Amino acid sequence: MAEAGHSEVLRKLVHVCMVGFALLLRWIPWWLAALLAIVAMILCATWIPRRWGDRLMRPGDREGLLHSGIFLYALSVLILVVLFRDHLEIAACAWAVLAFGDGAATLLGASVDGTSLPWNPQKTWVGSAGFLFFGALGGGCLLIWVAQRPGAGSLQQTHAFLLATCAAFLGALTESLPLELNDNLSVPLLAGGFLFTLQGVDPTLWTASAPGLLRNLFIGLAVNIPLAWVAWLLGTVTWSGVAGGMAIGITIATFAGARGFLVLAAFFTLGSAATRIGYARKARQGIAQERGGARGIVHAVANGGIAAYLAFLSGSVAAPKREALLIAFVAALATAACDTLGSEVGPLGRRDPFLITRLRRVPAGTPGAVSLLGTTAGAAGALLVGAFAAVLGLVPPAAVPIILLAALVGALLESLLGATLEPEGLIGSETINFVNTLAGALTALGLLRLFRGLA
Repeated sequence: MAEAGHSEVLRKLVHVCMVGFALLLRWIPWWLAALLAIVAMILCATWIPRRWGDRLMRPGDREGLLHSGIFLYALSVLILVVLFRDHLEIAACAWAVLAFGDGAATLLGASVDGTSLPWNPQKTWVGSAGFLFFGALGGGCLLIWVAQRPGAGSLQQTHAFLLATCAAFLGALTESLPLELNDNLSVPLLAGGFLFTLQGVDPTLWTASAPGLLRNLFIGLAVNIPLAWVAWLLGTVTWSGVAGGMAIGITIATFAGARGFLVLAAFFTLGSAATRIGYARKARQGIAQERGGARGIVHAVANGGIAAYLAFLSGSVAAPKREALLIAFVAALATAACDTLGSEVGPLGRRDPFLITRLRRVPAGTPGAVSLLGTTAGAAGALLVGAFAAVLGLVPPAAVPIILLAALVGALLESLLGATLEPEGLIGSETINFVNTLAGALTALGLLRLFRGLA
């Protein structure tokens, strides 16, 4: 039940209206915008809860600042401004996608009867369509407006609205998934990162390589459809998992080719096998994967979404960026394998694991718990994925240690987040999986840059 006096309509109207401040990004420097965002955060932590809390804050928002939607909204604006201080038009567009898209999704979803999404009964197609339309429209307008600031490059309107539509689509998908991470953080940060990386895409490369891309696309369809059907028959995926897995598999097959798809298949095989090992024992302990280990669309996106996007980028840029992105692609899958094997094999050990933040024994399955068996299994899985990619010639053999180290860094971050934020209900396990694959990929790119700089 909502608090007495709480108005979701008023909350979302304020949510939308606050993006009006993004108009200032056309004129003010980034540091001033960041300072204003900090002031907003202070007001959202102090005065607004006292003055308007009963009307604007949902139940649970008062449990702490990291539970407060209005505080996280201001925090996300601060992060956007700081991260994209040299491209404030990206910050403005991502902010608009959050404000207009999320606001429209909630208002339309609550006021118009519609069919629920198959992967999230609490969301509707009407709400997601509203998110996409209004997020794209608002994001495109703000992108064009702020891009006209002094010193910024020119931006065609058609291109701007195409970019905003892509960002709004990603935002709508993120908002529709049953994730525990607050939308005020997940939507704008993903949209901003997406827009920033799209700047490096060269569409002319698609024209030059169109025959090969089309061939890979048809091969991807021919391979993914029967494999997805078999996986569903074996009970390793749900119907939503079939859809998510096919989207990821076809993307990887198209842009990373057959070798990239084989690396994805190796990860999926390792993960599925690890889930089945000792399943009865894990089920008795209450820590086995739900639905007999069948994975849905959230699992697919969490473990393969970053890899699929990196595969897309690798097929959309020229060398040497392509080689670096393929290494990051393999590192993302290796990180996912490290996490999956660690969490599935670790609980089978004779001794309880220990909590990484307190170094004390805890029951198997506790978020953030690690064990020697699980860490060894995870490292072995990451090494297998990296070595397999090297054998296929997708990455050079010298990249395998980088991939392994990146995977271990991602696994460490997963344990830290699981031990700190997950017990507080601030982030869910699937969101952590997404974050750790992103961390593994970014770590690989960072190590490549470091070693090349030292060479």
